[in-house]
Amino acid sequence: MFTHRISGQVSSYSFAQSSGSFTPISGTVLGSATANTTTANLNSNVFPLMLPFSFSFNGISYNDLNVSTNGFITFGTTAPSSTNTTPISNTANYDGAISVWGRDISSFFDINTKSGDISWAVIGSAPSRELVIQWNNFRPNSSTVLTTVYSFSFQIRLRETSNIIKMIYDGGAYLVGNTSISGTTQVGLRGSTAADFNSRLNSTATEYINSSTGVANNSSQAFNTITAIPGMPVSGLIYTYTPPTCWVPQSLTGLTTTTNSADVSWVAPIITPLGYDIYYSTSNTPPTSATTPSIVNVSGTSTTLNSLAVSTVYYVWIRSNCGSGDTSVWSSQPTMVVTSCQPTTITSSTGATVCAGATATLSASAQDASAILNWYDAATAGSNVGTGSSFTTPALTTTTNYWVSASIVSSDMYIGKDTPVSASGNSAFTNYGLVFDAYSPMVIKEVDVYPMGTGTTGTVTINLKNSSGTILDSKTVNVNVTTAGILNTVLLNFTVPVAGANYRLVVDAATGVNNLRREITTGFAYPYVLPGVCSITAASFGANPSQSYYYYLYNWKVAGICESPRTMVTASIDAGCLSTSETDSKNTLKVYPNPFSDMIYLSDASKVKNVKVSDVSGKVLRTISKPEAELRLSELPSGMYILVLEMNDGTVQTIKTIKK
Repeated sequence: MFTHRISGQVSSYSFAQSSGSFTPISGTVLGSATANTTTANLNSNVFPLMLPFSFSFNGISYNDLNVSTNGFITFGTTAPSSTNTTPISNTANYDGAISVWGRDISSFFDINTKSGDISWAVIGSAPSRELVIQWNNFRPNSSTVLTTVYSFSFQIRLRETSNIIKMIYDGGAYLVGNTSISGTTQVGLRGSTAADFNSRLNSTATEYINSSTGVANNSSQAFNTITAIPGMPVSGLIYTYTPPTCWVPQSLTGLTTTTNSADVSWVAPIITPLGYDIYYSTSNTPPTSATTPSIVNVSGTSTTLNSLAVSTVYYVWIRSNCGSGDTSVWSSQPTMVVTSCQPTTITSSTGATVCAGATATLSASAQDASAILNWYDAATAGSNVGTGSSFTTPALTTTTNYWVSASIVSSDMYIGKDTPVSASGNSAFTNYGLVFDAYSPMVIKEVDVYPMGTGTTGTVTINLKNSSGTILDSKTVNVNVTTAGILNTVLLNFTVPVAGANYRLVVDAATGVNNLRREITTGFAYPYVLPGVCSITAASFGANPSQSYYYYLYNWKVAGICESPRTMVTASIDAGCLSTSETDSKNTLKVYPNPFSDMIYLSDASKVKNVKVSDVSGKVLRTISKPEAELRLSELPSGMYILVLEMNDGTVQTIKTIKK
């Protein structure tokens, strides 16, 4: 199934603004400006810092962090780039960020006897110590100009035990000149992704000190060193972020599914709640605080969702329930579970006994006459060795097991963007296409492409790949080409063998084609979802997925495949065969009707020595020696049974039957 690392959500931190005093520290210096050049004025540096105590940020405990000269700190093993100037909206892979003045800034050296530095100190005593990180004598922008130097200072303070975050500003002043400096800065918190944010916002028409809650991860605070509105932070301005008392659980995961149920599990947050609330829906619209949970106050870290519809996609969210009305926010991203389809069944299968060196013909039938029978060389995975109601093996030297299943292919369905909007194209033809998740086995029958070029014909190679990049199927087709890009419907008939995530359908080569039409930035919206079958989640942008493009492959025609469990059918070698002759046993009988009510009939009972009637667990319910053509089984309750026919010549025929 599909998993999402939830992590806590910084959006659940409460914000408060207050006025106090800025108290400078004299601590351990991480870096100092040594000249007024871009390489020596703390322009683009990142310093690692081991914490003197464990600090919990966004529900995870940390013992170290990274300090950027660009006015922010980050958590996690991935350090920010030294040139990262947008810590909240940046998609870098750090675990979280606290930004007090997030933009491209620098310090200065020996201006009116002042120089800049970054330092840290610990104040107070355990268990209420406070780590202070200070940017001292910094410009509000990045500059090496010496005719205008505006200086101010600010701090981030992390409180032990309570895990409260404070941002404190000192007032600024010009040391040299008075040229106006203005711009915007990112202030607030970012979680494990840029989708989880808690930012501040003010426009140039609003004072800096009158900011409001940000509406996007790139929301920012406008400032100006001369004009009162928006102005600059006043001395003693304090922003306080307080973590919630009830944290979101981690790593919500979809597990085993049946036709009407799904198991999900998760990891308890840093503070274990009294229980958990679950909400699930066939819609991906997220729940709100007013949404009634589907399941309330689950104990433990797993549960089963029951009474679900067959072959249906469900979106699942979770929150912690800490009692007395105290709950965490819902998980920001749902996990997806897809219930199984309702397969047909193999009702009968017949093995064969042959002499060594001969082929064997195996047969089977399904409850649904329209089902496609697939023959395999293994109970799971393995290779598909044949299709149809019978399968002839290669020449055999030992007794060999094969397996047969019955598949129902759905009617044709369409998914993906139907036609191009963009009139332009792209010429990258190596692993460019689309990424998709398959909820069940499926067939990709056709796709549309729009080749562009100066000629009239060309070729395009389309490959189906699994998540590790292995090519599962490939087809090179001839296409028509025009300058503007002309519709070509490409017949593929690619089979996606099993459910799974991050399959790719990509163009890997082209000749006589300059470009293929595609979408960039607008005109499309991921995911494209076909419930119970598949969803197209992103573009394959070379080696990486990207949701900024839609590459090449429009209007997919697909069909879902619902496959039954496999049934073993044995091709046996007859040890009694003479070396000079072959024995061809053709004792296959017909058993009818199937399903039956009370009576069942054998087409040639004279060939049968014994009949054993078993339930599906293999328990023998009745043995009939020298049976007549008519078998009375009225005493059996409704259900599926297995008839084992032991023939007079020593062969065995197994047939599944259904009692109505």
